[in-house]
Order: sequence, then structure tokens, then C-alpha cells
Amino acid sequence: MQPKKRNGRRLRREALDLYPALSALGRVTVKADPSFTREATGIGDIEYFAPGQKVVRYPTGEDFKHPGPDRRPAVLVNPETNTAQTVALDMLHGMSEASPQFSGMLKEFGDSLSEEEIRYFYNKDLKEGYAGDGYEQYRQNYIDGKLRNLLFEGSEEDFVRARYNPTERQEMMEYNPAAYNKFLEIQKYLKQ
Repeated sequence: MQPKKRNGRRLRREALDLYPALSALGRVTVKADPSFTREATGIGDIEYFAPGQKVVRYPTGEDFKHPGPDRRPAVLVNPETNTAQTVALDMLHGMSEASPQFSGMLKEFGDSLSEEEIRYFYNKDLKEGYAGDGYEQYRQNYIDGKLRNLLFEGSEEDFVRARYNPTERQEMMEYNPAAYNKFLEIQKYLKQ
């Protein structure tokens, strides 16, 4: 489903409708900016800003400032290439601090993943220059990305546009049912 052009308030409201548990974040600023593109950043067209995070510098050298009052969470998003679902998934970045329950569930999910698999991709990405923040940060990013991939829903085209693996759920059910069950617990929590 092709993203419809939406304003920030509507994207935020629809994201909270998808995952009501995101309300633990409190008031979140969502700013829609069509100039926030992968070309401008070198990597993406949506960014979560934690409270107090004033700026994000991208590989292109561009700096993007926190899009709202910097004392609260915010998401800067290109509304032409993203949906409420991608906003909701990006808002997950703040949930570990906002919700102890989510934090515990995410830790259990991460601990159920294969360390060998994470290490394999870390070493591969390190050789290619993409893991400069160290293993612990890489591991957390891997866990977050795996969860967002599992939560993502859409057509084959949607998965390609979002750069997610459309067969991740099926594969995880087969090769790591314990992690898949932890994912289901998180999904249920988010929809409450």
C-alpha cells in the first residue's frame, strides 16, 4: 500500500491506534517533512529523537534538529514515503525508557536470539564499515531491527520499500520458536 501524504498529527494518532501501548511515551511530536529523504541523509527518511537529543548528523554531513520541544520524544518523517505503521515502529526506540514492561520483554526477546547470528552480522558489517559504535550498540540495533521487521505488515512492495524481509516471521517460527513466541508477547502488549 503506497503511503498517503499525511500531516504529523494524523500520523501520530494513527500510530497510537495501531499500538496503543506507545502512549507510554507521553506526548510525542511527529513532524512531517517531505524534504527529509534518503538522499538528504544518506540512509533513511524517518528518525526518532529522544528527549534532550538536539541534533542528528547523517553520513551526508547534513544535520537535522529535533523537530519539537527537545524535552519530549519526536519523530521526523517524510510523509510521502512513510505510513503510520513506520512511524509507530520508529517510536519503539523510546519504549525501553518509557515502559519497564516493554524493556523487560525486549530484553527477553534479545536474549532469545542467537548470539552467533548477531556476531556473524556484526563482523560482516564491521568489515564493511557499518558497525563503528561497538558490539553492544550493534547488538541492540540488531534486536530492535529484528523486532520491527517481525511487526511490519504489508504487501511485497511495502516490504521492499521499507527494506524488511517479508519471510522473517515464517523463518523465525521454524528456526527459533522461542524468539518467535517472545515476539508474539511483545506484539500483544503493544496492541493493548
